[in-house]
Parts: sequence; C-alpha cells; structure tokens
Amino acid sequence: MASFRKVLGFWDLFWLSVGGMVGVAILTFASVTYGYAGPSSIISWILAGVFSIFMALVYSEMVTAFPDSGALVVFPYEGFGKGRIARYLAFLEGAGYYIGTLFGIVISAIILGSYVSPALATGTAGSLIIAELSLLFVGIINILGAKVTSKINLLMSIFFMVIFSAVIILGIIHGSASRLMPFFSGTSKAVGIVYAIPIAILAYGSWTALITIPEEAKDVKKIPKAMVYSLLVVTLLYALIVLAVYMGLSSTQLNKTFYYYPVFGLVALLGNNLLLLAFQIAAIFAIIAVMLVMVMSNSRILVALSRLKFLPGKMSEISKRSIPLYATLLSFLIPMALSFFPTYYYQYVVIGAIIGTGLPRVIDLASYLKLRGSKSYKPSFKVKYGVAFAAMAFIGLVISELSLGISDIEWSVVAFGMLTFFFIILERTYAARKNSVTK
Repeated sequence: MASFRKVLGFWDLFWLSVGGMVGVAILTFASVTYGYAGPSSIISWILAGVFSIFMALVYSEMVTAFPDSGALVVFPYEGFGKGRIARYLAFLEGAGYYIGTLFGIVISAIILGSYVSPALATGTAGSLIIAELSLLFVGIINILGAKVTSKINLLMSIFFMVIFSAVIILGIIHGSASRLMPFFSGTSKAVGIVYAIPIAILAYGSWTALITIPEEAKDVKKIPKAMVYSLLVVTLLYALIVLAVYMGLSSTQLNKTFYYYPVFGLVALLGNNLLLLAFQIAAIFAIIAVMLVMVMSNSRILVALSRLKFLPGKMSEISKRSIPLYATLLSFLIPMALSFFPTYYYQYVVIGAIIGTGLPRVIDLASYLKLRGSKSYKPSFKVKYGVAFAAMAFIGLVISELSLGISDIEWSVVAFGMLTFFFIILERTYAARKNSVTK
C-alpha cells in the first residue's frame, strides 16, 4: 500500500486548520445568531468553539493511535472489530463526512461571487462562472501537492487574519457599547444562546481536516497541538468579529439592511474604501482557503474508503508527487457539477450539517469509547479525563442539532437511507470479489 510523503510540519497543520475554518459562516451568520439571542449570542460563538475543542481532544487521541490517511474512516473500523458492523459504520463515517464536506465546498463556491461583486448575486451567470473558476483553481493547487496547498493556504490565511483583525479594532473603536444593551434580547433572549449554538458551530467544521492527513504530517504528535491551538485562535477571532459587528451595527441593520452580509456591512459603514477593498479580497481568500482545505480533506477520505474496498483501487493510488490524483479530481469535479444548482442551497446546508457533521461525530464518539476499553489501543497522545471530554462533546453535538425542523429531518433520513442502500450494494460487490479470489 502506497503511503504519502511526510511534508507537513506543525505550522503547516496549524494554518491548514485555521484556513479550513474561517470562511462563509463567520461572514454570514452573526446576524442569524443575533436574531436568536441578541448581543448575548457572542456567548454562543464561544461555546461552539469550546465544544469543538472537546471533540478535537477526542479525535487527537485516536489519530495518534491510527495515523492513516482519512483516519476518520479508520476509527470505527478499528473500534468495532473490523467486521460487518465495523465496515458499515466506517462507510457511514466516510461517506457522511465526504457528503458534508462536499456540500460545504459547493456552498462556499456559490456564495463566493457575492463577495467578488454585489452584481454577482447568488444564482446569476456571473456568480456561476466565479464558482466554477474558483473550484478549478483549488483543484489545480491540490494536484500540485500537499506542500504547495499548505503554502497557498498560509499566504491567504495570514492576509485575511491581518485584515479581519484591522476590521475588529476599527469596528470596536468606532462602535458603541450601548448597542450591546439589552444584552439578552432577540426572539428567545437568554435561552436563545442555546438555539444560536447550532448556527455558530457550523463555522468551526473543517478543523477535522487534520484528522484526514496524518500520513503527511512529519510528526503525528503535533496534530493535537495544531488542532487545539487553531481552535483557540479561531474562537477568539470569531468572538471579537461578532462583538465588533454588534457594536458597529444597529438592530435594524443586523435584522434587515445587512442581514446576509453583516461583516461587509460593518466595513462599509466605516467609510474607508481602501479597507473595504482589502476586506473583499480577504473574504475571497478566506472562502477559497476553506475550499482548498476541504478538497484536500475529501480526497484523503476517498483514499481511506478505497483502502477498505468500498471504492476502486484507483482512488487510493498515490502519484509521484505524493497526490491521490483520481481522488483529488473527483473531490473538485463533483462540486463543480453541483454548483450549477444553487437553488438547492438550503438542502445542501441541512444535509451537510446532519450527514456530514452529526452522524460522523456520533459514530466517532462511540468508536472512542469502544477503543478506550481495548487493550490493543495504544495512542502516543492520551487525553486525561478523555471520557469526560467525550461526554461534553456529545452534549455539544446534541445542542448543535436542536434547530432542526421536520423537513430538515426528512431530507436527512432520505440521505441516510441512500447511504445504507449504497453500502449494501458495495458490500455485496466486495463479498463477490473476495469469494472469486478465494476460489
């Protein structure tokens, strides 16, 4: 079995995690969370980061025990004994994560045009062209190799972190603390903090990319530190951005005028055209960085599924440049096709949130508890009070699904049923191949 070159150091991992997180969600959802809890929804953004750190600690232990490409798929396979149930859970984990990330890529591409120019609103021909070109760009960068991907991500991430920091400082300086009162407001007031967490937690999704690339890390024991440090930095960044937005915009501006683009609205009201241009570039870089990391992550998930014989062997072939070429091609060509259907934006969000986040994380937490009780489980990094952290992560997971409606659940049940159907077909094919080889 071909392996990847170990080319990623600590800072590569750290910035890939940051670049994978800071994107559409923080640029869009501050007004949505404000609607639930008013200014107190800042607490929701912080709690979402804390719950993500709990989950990261659980993952960081397992990845040092099984440092394989697409390790998220490996956790349930190893945890549940490599039998039929283990294969089923591994398939649900891998396919669910792939679909969730796939829709995340599509959503980012669809939204991107609006930040290039207001004239390129979602669904317009110009927006479609921007989406396709951006996906082609991130695909080509990924084909050039993990190190090149990391360097491009680093440059874009540093730029948008600097510009976003400037926006925070100016937004707070020119804002008014009086706009934070009453602190507990919105449609649900204090209880709204809980309802806002599911929205905020979507902004933290792609730190899990580091769990898909351990074969490419120079030292797998650096992954836990890179994940936790990046989450701490991004949690602080999000809390400050939301604070600046709530101090800089009135209730009317948040709920109506700039509802879909609150951070853009804040920068526009600051009245500095140079800063506005820099912010637009930073927003574009942030969204592209997320897509870049997601494509990288999804290609490694396909590698893991291929190694377990769910997909053709071509998907796990590693090129001379240490790239899973076929898996990478699939990971940006499918989003290019789906981007032609922006009217399904809401369905992409819902199915991605449940199938791509909720389902895989439930499986991973169950796998963690199973592995913890195994004598053969020997991670090089072990979390003290790991079971307690897993319990806290589960609470955060339950909270993150609270905002689902009946139609949301229906869409997700259909997606879950389709995954199960595909598993049965693939498993029969696998069994038939295995029997023919035996004979």
